[in-house]
Amino acid sequence: MFNFDKSKYKGICVPYARFSTDVQDEIGRKSLERQIEEAKRFSNEYGLFFDEDIAFVDRGVSGFALSGDTAKTFQKGQMQLMLELLEEIDVAEREFIYITFHNFDRFSRMSPDVASRYFEQILDKGFNIVTTIDNEVYKRNSGNLEQMIISIIHMSTAYYESEVKSIYISDSRQRKRDVIEYLYNDETQKGKHRHVGIKACCPRWIKTKDIIYEYVGKDGSVKKEALKRFEIDEERAQIINYIFDLKIQGMGNGKICQVLNEQNIPVFHSGNYTKAKYWNLSTISNYLKNENVIGHSYLYHKAKEEVFNEKTQTFSTKRVRKIATDKLYNYYPPIMSEEKFNQAKEAVKANSVKVDRSKASEKPHMFSNLMRCSCGTRLHYKLTKKNNVKKVDDYFEYLKCERSALNDGCTGENINYKSFEAQFINFIRYIDVNEILDHANGVEGETQGLTELEEREAAINLKITGLTKTYQGLINAGVDGSDVLVELEKAKGELQEVEFEKSKLLNSMKSQTSSSSESIKQKKSALKSKVFAEKVEARKAVNELLKQKIRWMEVYATAYAKFVIVCFVDNVIRTYAYQDEFATDLMFNTIKINTDGLKGYESDELMVLMIKTVRESLAGMNEVITNTDLKIKLAAIKSEYMNK
Repeated sequence: MFNFDKSKYKGICVPYARFSTDVQDEIGRKSLERQIEEAKRFSNEYGLFFDEDIAFVDRGVSGFALSGDTAKTFQKGQMQLMLELLEEIDVAEREFIYITFHNFDRFSRMSPDVASRYFEQILDKGFNIVTTIDNEVYKRNSGNLEQMIISIIHMSTAYYESEVKSIYISDSRQRKRDVIEYLYNDETQKGKHRHVGIKACCPRWIKTKDIIYEYVGKDGSVKKEALKRFEIDEERAQIINYIFDLKIQGMGNGKICQVLNEQNIPVFHSGNYTKAKYWNLSTISNYLKNENVIGHSYLYHKAKEEVFNEKTQTFSTKRVRKIATDKLYNYYPPIMSEEKFNQAKEAVKANSVKVDRSKASEKPHMFSNLMRCSCGTRLHYKLTKKNNVKKVDDYFEYLKCERSALNDGCTGENINYKSFEAQFINFIRYIDVNEILDHANGVEGETQGLTELEEREAAINLKITGLTKTYQGLINAGVDGSDVLVELEKAKGELQEVEFEKSKLLNSMKSQTSSSSESIKQKKSALKSKVFAEKVEARKAVNELLKQKIRWMEVYATAYAKFVIVCFVDNVIRTYAYQDEFATDLMFNTIKINTDGLKGYESDELMVLMIKTVRESLAGMNEVITNTDLKIKLAAIKSEYMNK
């Protein structure tokens, strides 16, 4: 992709262009052409190979939209794709790659210190960066420290410009919300206004029309405001009413989904909403409790909150949705009566299980928040009380993939829970789970590791102190200290890595307990109790123990294969068939995956690749026939991953 004739060109130009919004794209359609033409002009002047087919363009991605401290530009879209592709280029060839940005607001509108860190990382990897607005070329160890400082100032300007714009937009939205609050909830205005407002996130059955709305302000003067008139989409409103009718008839949400899907009733799509193919449980549940159907609503706003990440031991900022107004009555035109809405609410209550299913501790099965269907979807647990004359609690229990229940592409079958649990207990009999935890904890090894990290940290801090003094001395003497500055920044980067590893290790050691919980084997008798409440308590205890020890667990439950893949914290992938008629030699495996030398995220990536291969092999999706075939295939995949 990045090949060119070195006898004709000094290097290759890789242009990057970005539009912040669709409106900007429409109004200034020449913007993209201008950015690409500037890259082309620079290429011609500098003797670079230029090919428009390898230009990277992001539309609708704002450089200022942050997640924590990282701009979305760097997390998704063409920017992310470009960086990933560049990573594949041989180190020796990177000096010929020139990444062009029109200016630094195209590079990033994140905070200046974070932006400069990304800037330096790209340069440190051996690539060149060009800003076509001033024809400035940045290279690793080029020594143009002064120009880099100017560039960081440019970044600051772009960052604060976007921050000011963000404040203006936020203030504008708040003013609109204040107007709506006044129209619907001020004592002098209540009942005078209905079915007008701001678009925000309208219900799917509501259409909007732009209007200029007149009202009397608090000072008695006539005001005009650009608002939306809300109107009913009759076809969609009819579908929502049908959903409520089915619920009032006593149908569960899953059955309602099945009816809608079988009748090919289309799922609502609009704006940037996810385009689902089928009706799902969460959609039905949300509609049934949404007062928008009877016209009432709230307005919301996004507020920034600072949160502390225990895993990385760092603070980050996230945006949370909060209610911004009192309830707005008759905000939307109602599509049903309050009586019908309340009838559906009562039907929901009647169908509800008494325990709170949102709490893992209240879910009466052993694999809650632990095991998923092999398609990646949550398993739904169902129990129905048996009608028998015995004075004991006895239930039919089964697990079912939610996607399969909705005929949404998964062919997973119902899993008899009691039989499945018994097979798992039988499987676990041959594994010393407590030893796995102790092995994973490796307390002695971790203590030694912490000592080594602290020694490295002290050495790097000493190095940073020395380099800082050297750099200051050179600057005071009027001597170029750019080489020292490069070494200083490199040392600071090393220090950050050591501090991160140290925090992870400390958290790991903190979470260890001196003794493991009661073993699963000791709970075996309680799991067979005839008193259902005792059985549930035993399942909860086992669930808590398993969550400490299992990294991954999935079940494959089609008509052709029924097996479980489980990976404990010891990085061993274990598999077994949970029904005897599907048991073959290939179904039973114990495969140790060595991840020594890999970073945390690399280890996770490798494990996911390995588990995917195991799943496909046991399901008959590839050429693997024997356990030996499987091990050979996994070894090849690991080798390919390590060498990429």
